[in-house]
Amino acid sequence: MRIFISRHGDKIRGRYYNESLKHQDEPLTEKGEISAKRLIEFFDHIEIKRIIVSEYLRTSQTAKYIAENKCITVEIDSRLNEIDNGIIESMDEEEIIQKYPEFWRDFNSHTMDVRFPEGETGEEVKLRQKSFLDELIQRDEDVFIVSHEGYIRLLICHLLDIPVYKRYMFQVDMCGIMEFEYNKSTEEWKIIRFNYTLDMPC
Repeated sequence: MRIFISRHGDKIRGRYYNESLKHQDEPLTEKGEISAKRLIEFFDHIEIKRIIVSEYLRTSQTAKYIAENKCITVEIDSRLNEIDNGIIESMDEEEIIQKYPEFWRDFNSHTMDVRFPEGETGEEVKLRQKSFLDELIQRDEDVFIVSHEGYIRLLICHLLDIPVYKRYMFQVDMCGIMEFEYNKSTEEWKIIRFNYTLDMPC
């Protein structure tokens, strides 16, 4: 079984508050749309059974071109949502440091898991990732997933069994593709492809 997971495309900067998500829900820019369309090239000769995205608009927009090309209905799953960064989402760095100095110090120490103010911890994201992965393993189907930078960094930590506070070590580009393969015999995940973009040679 293989999982292909990509970060969404470039998003518009601005106020697009989604009441149900309690967060900004920005759509893709024109550049993001172009990158999303190019993903069709990567999946041209790859068979996938399902396409699953987070609840955020930009992930559905990123996946829609492949979905249309493959004639697959996009599924939405809240377990793929970005780590909830709580009330600091709209704050700049200076404001965060002023209002939440202990959080900022601990988060940037890269030595412990911390909770975003009124948000989640990395370990809590791992719990929903485990629930999601367990279902995928049970169904044993190759899938394409579109999620978010922080979520994907945490997923790599999860699959490699390293602390969540080490996620800063991984770079995840817009529309960068990760490919993981699950070995049923050993019950282990293998990284096949890391942060591949269409600008890279195959």
